[in-house]
Amino acid sequence: MDFRILKPRGKLSDHIQAIWSVKTIGGQHGTIKKPLYCDGGSGVTFLLSGEACLSSSLISDPIIVQKYNHKTQIIELSHGAQLCGIRFQPGMMLPSLINNDSQIMSVLTSLHEQLSEQNQSRHLTTLYRWCGQQILPREAAFAKRAKLIKLATQGKIGEQFPYNQRQVERRFHQWLGMSPKYFQRLRRVHSSLNKLRENPDVSLADFALEHGFSDQAHMTREFKTFVLTTPGELSRRMKNSLSMSLKKQH
Repeated sequence: MDFRILKPRGKLSDHIQAIWSVKTIGGQHGTIKKPLYCDGGSGVTFLLSGEACLSSSLISDPIIVQKYNHKTQIIELSHGAQLCGIRFQPGMMLPSLINNDSQIMSVLTSLHEQLSEQNQSRHLTTLYRWCGQQILPREAAFAKRAKLIKLATQGKIGEQFPYNQRQVERRFHQWLGMSPKYFQRLRRVHSSLNKLRENPDVSLADFALEHGFSDQAHMTREFKTFVLTTPGELSRRMKNSLSMSLKKQH
């Protein structure tokens, strides 16, 4: 599998987590399965060739707009599959995409046609340029939204914003498809997952307390909800993967 990713810098990074491209390469047979861990972000995916399934459902539309991301999904790529896409920061998807605006969908159709005619090496550049054209002119309108999301997830909504709890809830559901509380839980698991990757040998009981869970059982329940597996199972997989990688080097 040939997977390429570009993480924007500067102002665009406030809106875009990553621009990516993937294709199954010659000689691979069968289906490749990968977890797409939830982080509260949203995205646009372009299916350029081959077949792909998301959570066991065949992707039939060449353009997939994922407005909200609540739980981990499994993507399956068949031989010859080629996809690319844009991953937005949580709550930062363009309103026109959230609202299924016919004009932006027409623009995406043209972009899909352009990407289909290019080789993989040009996909990241094309998508990066498109993001700059579509997002940067609207940056000022997103600034207050980004700050509100950050403060709300930290439990720090106060006098800086003239919103009561009900208004904050409504805005979160509009931007993220979930409540601030649910988003806090999701982001805690997402952050913990990244830390677990860095040190899979850690004591899970201590790890749970260090990352804001009441105990290891609470952490396990939250991981099952959002990641569809347990911290213990993830730790074992990571250690096995590391062991196999080290064996290949010797």
